[in-house]
Amino acid sequence: MIIICPTCNKDYKIPDGKIGKARARAKCKNCGEIMVIEPSGAVRVKTPDVDASGSPHAASPSGDVGTVVPRDHGVFMDFPELQGIAPEKVALEEIFSPNKKGGYRNRRNKFKVKILMAVSEVLDKILKEREKVMRVGKGTAYYPAELFFGNGWLTMMYNHYAILATNERILLINVNSRMKGTTHYLFQVLYEDIKKVKRGLFFSSMVLDRISSKRRVLTQMKRYISKDLKEFIMERKEYAKGEPGEILECLCPSCFVPLERGLDNCPSCDVGFKTPKKATLRSLLLPGLGDFYLGHRALGAMELIGSVIVWSYALILISSGQTAGLFVAVIVLLFYNCTDAAVTYFMAKKGYMLA
Repeated sequence: MIIICPTCNKDYKIPDGKIGKARARAKCKNCGEIMVIEPSGAVRVKTPDVDASGSPHAASPSGDVGTVVPRDHGVFMDFPELQGIAPEKVALEEIFSPNKKGGYRNRRNKFKVKILMAVSEVLDKILKEREKVMRVGKGTAYYPAELFFGNGWLTMMYNHYAILATNERILLINVNSRMKGTTHYLFQVLYEDIKKVKRGLFFSSMVLDRISSKRRVLTQMKRYISKDLKEFIMERKEYAKGEPGEILECLCPSCFVPLERGLDNCPSCDVGFKTPKKATLRSLLLPGLGDFYLGHRALGAMELIGSVIVWSYALILISSGQTAGLFVAVIVLLFYNCTDAAVTYFMAKKGYMLA
């Protein structure tokens, strides 16, 4: 078996039976990094050891996790757009892997750069003082309640999330479908609340089974991303101390503090939020209006077009002058309007949006 050090690309030949069923560890003679070798042959750099208090050595009083990458590092040379990201906030050497030539230009790293750039405008604000991003990914949140209704599949375009696994928690930041910037919702998942992590049938999703909260499902993920995130999350959750207390999953989109659900404004910064009640009533009145209120213009436009078609059909039935036609028209309008109002309600109650 040939293994390659992820840090310096030094290769080593070891006997096939040396690893066994459990993972093994070895020190690279070239760069000194501790490598963790899986039975499959996959190699990664060992995460920081745990000190006597049960906390990782990386969680130092200064808040740094690992080493801070200098500005002349190869990551910045291959991806100069990362210069705007504070290296003390992102563990670049943990996130990016060098290629066989020692550089960082490859397809996987390019995708990770795109994720970081999409959330760069909120990265410094959302991270706590001693918090650092250790892994990144992108997935589509799965909400069965939205898909249950007729036009629920259209809401998938608004459920794209950048996944930032930090040394303290997992951050889910709503991004647009092209990953050009952030959109609305912000969530956090605490490591101590995670019971189990699964990757789905085709290894292209991530399922977070939790102790005190509802299951989180993220789909349409790249397989290497879901694999890397699962391994890291499972290790970090072992470092988490104690039982989860009150779980505040939603974050304020203005000051980024954790909030309980059902608020009309943030108790910390007093900013106002859009409410599910207003969105639902508008969609009930005319499908599409609620989505325009929520900022979902493309979805709202499609629903308004659907409203024109449905109303035209209803008017034709009403103009027939028959009682049966009037009855059918009312049923059609109620079904379409109520269905859209239900979808709008579930979208609005997911998290907080600035009013």
